Amino acid sequence: MKKYTAVIVEDERLPLLSLIQKLNEYHPDIEIADTCGDAETALEKILKIKPDLLFLDIQLPGKNSLWLIEQLNAALEAMPYIIFTTAYKETDYLLQAIKFQAVDYLLKPVNIVDLAKAIIKMKKISNENINIPERKYSFHTFNSTLVIYASEIVYCEAEGNYCKMFTSKHNEEAIFERLGEVEAKLLPSGLFVRAGKSHLINKKAIYKLNTRKQTCFLKTSVDMFYEVNLSAGGFAALKAEF
Repeated sequence: MKKYTAVIVEDERLPLLSLIQKLNEYHPDIEIADTCGDAETALEKILKIKPDLLFLDIQLPGKNSLWLIEQLNAALEAMPYIIFTTAYKETDYLLQAIKFQAVDYLLKPVNIVDLAKAIIKMKKISNENINIPERKYSFHTFNSTLVIYASEIVYCEAEGNYCKMFTSKHNEEAIFERLGEVEAKLLPSGLFVRAGKSHLINKKAIYKLNTRKQTCFLKTSVDMFYEVNLSAGGFAALKAEF
């Protein structure tokens, strides 16, 4: 039986104990690595533990859960699967959960049937991700062919009939293909968002968005940084992803 590590972020004692009891009794393959009651403590523990699954109460004291997710997105290469728990039914929370690609959204007190469905859904997504190997993509350069993993591409910028491709190792490649053609090739990876007419951005590389200057800061897997100036439409498209 495959084991999944989990962290529970819940500031109320009774809902916390109830969730722990239900997980221990009905889902022994979910190992509770730690629990915490606020977002800042949770950030430290999650970065240390790197759990597979996060049970996250939306309403937290101090920094809220969406702040926590933003910090984790910036700091982790792979986000844990998220199951939101809350006593609220507001549509805004549901929309935010969807934007952050949460596995599910459970109302407290958590029903054992709903909990089981959420965990089954998480396992299905996990298995699908495992079974999809990362593939390489090829692009035409001046006198050769560039072969590269999608995750190594940080962003692309249109330049007339060709485009410039910037990689995780801070290299710049001239690609003799239009940006739309590059986008079509990379579409199956699910990693990229079109930011206006001129830019194609790797969503996982996004580190910071500057609203005033309409710039995007990108961080690579080796802690190199890019700053990209976007058009108003491009910035709006990128911001809509978050």
